[in-house]
Amino acid sequence: MNKFLVASHANFATGAQSTIELFAGKSKNITYIAAYNDENTTLEKQLDDFFKEITEKDHVLVFTDMFGGSVNQQISLRAAKYNNVFIIAGFNLPVVLEALLSAEPITEEFVDKLIQSGRVSLQKVKLQQPTSADDDSDDDFFD
Repeated sequence: MNKFLVASHANFATGAQSTIELFAGKSKNITYIAAYNDENTTLEKQLDDFFKEITEKDHVLVFTDMFGGSVNQQISLRAAKYNNVFIIAGFNLPVVLEALLSAEPITEEFVDKLIQSGRVSLQKVKLQQPTSADDDSDDDFFD
């Protein structure tokens, strides 16, 4: 089974959760961890709880907010014990949605494809100035 984890410092993961659920709906196959928000629950405990549920039959994709950050480091230490866990650091919303909505199993090739897709989805938006003072039309905004 494909399983997903979105983990971040502070509230980035829970903000992403709100948007992901708007587009993809709620899923029991995705876990969200917003680290360092609750003094009673440590990141280490949350990660230990997540990783103890992984079986050999699972394919796991983890999204972290920042490569080399403490969240990414703690996950990498735990994931190193598994052959079926992949990590994408520095995720964006289109990549997470593409992964969640795909029927493909999570493999090295699938993760590489997602990373390439994420690079393509990051674009500069070229703004066009109106050609006349009374041109209030939005018809050609994305042309």
